[in-house]
Amino acid sequence: MKRVKKHATIISTGIRFPKGKSGVMKNNQKLIILTVMFICGLFLGAIAVKNTNEALAERLQMLIENFCLVRSQQSIFVNFLSMFGTECIFLLPAMIFGICVVGEPVLWLLPLIRGMGIGIISAYLYSNHSLNGMLYFAVILLAPSVFSVAALLLGCKESILMTRDINRILFINGEHSGNTEFLKLYILRYIVLFASVLLSSGLGAFLTFAFSSKISLF
Repeated sequence: MKRVKKHATIISTGIRFPKGKSGVMKNNQKLIILTVMFICGLFLGAIAVKNTNEALAERLQMLIENFCLVRSQQSIFVNFLSMFGTECIFLLPAMIFGICVVGEPVLWLLPLIRGMGIGIISAYLYSNHSLNGMLYFAVILLAPSVFSVAALLLGCKESILMTRDINRILFINGEHSGNTEFLKLYILRYIVLFASVLLSSGLGAFLTFAFSSKISLF
């Protein structure tokens, strides 16, 4: 496994900065594409809110306002568990599909779906609650989302590399040496990513506890 031998560190999951702009683009091409997919999801979510019909708009209003209301009434610990569980809905499949032979298409779509979710919430808050809605999003939701989305993007990148290596082993060169170390490194990198999601969930729970009662939406 040449990739593991060259970059057998946990922090290699991150962005690399070689000399020259073309080198940066080449070494981080997958991460850039995944980020673009996430941004496209944001736009699609915002467009969906703007062009939804009356029945769907009422259903969306009920879901998002219940979401915000329940969060404001729950304890900080319950909010933490809820947020961590929500983020695991995306990060755990990314980890699982990374060890699947046909997992790559799903890995490219996960940031798009995550972006659509955030885009729908932010667009709804702005269109229905104006400045208060954007203040709620900026103060309570934005910072945790940045960390959790970064973890998802890095996880998807790592999983895409993993599933390609698995396909290379099975269908091209048949090399099996070092597979145990390769899997251990993959798991260690995801432990770091799940730890960052734990931190983002803790931050989100604290911000909800500290500021949700001070920003009036209803």
